[in-house]
Amino acid sequence: MRCLEGISRASAGRTLVAKALIALLILPLLAAIPAQAQVAGACPPPKKFAAGACVTACPGGYEDRGRDCVYRNQSR
Repeated sequence: MRCLEGISRASAGRTLVAKALIALLILPLLAAIPAQAQVAGACPPPKKFAAGACVTACPGGYEDRGRDCVYRNQSR
């Protein structure tokens, strides 16, 4: 009976080590993936940068400033 307990503990230990290795390999890869549109220069021409996305025309409430669109508060 003690042999079976030792096998299950060893198996559980190997499973834990395998999960830790997978996490150590995957997490850095996820952090290295760049966001698509963080700055206006990230959008290919003729698109513009507005609210974190590349768009063809500035949406309502945004002012067109060439390569980027700037939100303008309309309540004033």
